[in-house]
Amino acid sequence: MLNKVNGIVIRRVDYGDSHLIVTFLAEHGRKIPVMARNAKKSKKFGYALDLFYENLFIFSQFKGMGTLSSVDTLNSHYEIRSDLFKLTYAQYIAELIDKAMEDDDESKFVYELLKFGLDHIADGADPAVIALIASLKCMPLYGYTPNFTECPVDQSAGHAQFTGYSMKLNSVLTQRAMTEDMHAVPMSNKSLYFLYLLNSLPLDQYSSVTISEELVSEMERLVFQLYDEFIGVSLKSRRILEQLR
Repeated sequence: MLNKVNGIVIRRVDYGDSHLIVTFLAEHGRKIPVMARNAKKSKKFGYALDLFYENLFIFSQFKGMGTLSSVDTLNSHYEIRSDLFKLTYAQYIAELIDKAMEDDDESKFVYELLKFGLDHIADGADPAVIALIASLKCMPLYGYTPNFTECPVDQSAGHAQFTGYSMKLNSVLTQRAMTEDMHAVPMSNKSLYFLYLLNSLPLDQYSSVTISEELVSEMERLVFQLYDEFIGVSLKSRRILEQLR
């Protein structure tokens, strides 16, 4: 039986001397692996099996892994490959989503999140900001939710008062509350406010925003620490990003 599904390539692995196993995230939010026979020795598929290509995949499947018949490219996201930072941040987003999903999981939101990330990076948005949004939106997929809204010590919800983040309390802290956790991470209130905004902003309401590199770096460091402390996922792309930084 032939299947026709739109999806985005998120993983490819060599199989033998001439074949590829390609995993794409389908538009209905499920990871689908297919065997692309002779893909390494034939020009049949062209570049369409490269990472981040958005294609119409046509494949046969009876039991287990499908066999790819043909692809029709909808968007190559070519611009991402022109810059090392764009490429690495795109890999980070794809890897983060990939590892958050079990093989039988299905969620249309994850496809929308991946497409959001790739489309905006390709269109020239700051890839670090887009990756921050993806990181925050992925946290609940791993079973974790940060608190950028209220300090639990003095119940303050005034964003201008927040000066740090406590791993012990999993929350923002005001200056007065910082003494409750001597290991709290000092943060500027601007960074914490931007994290609150990016975390709560629906994807379809995002518009281009300019944030200074200093603030983006500060937010990124905290987000990475939150992943280390509460989630513990290991990403090759993140290690590359830290080396590039």
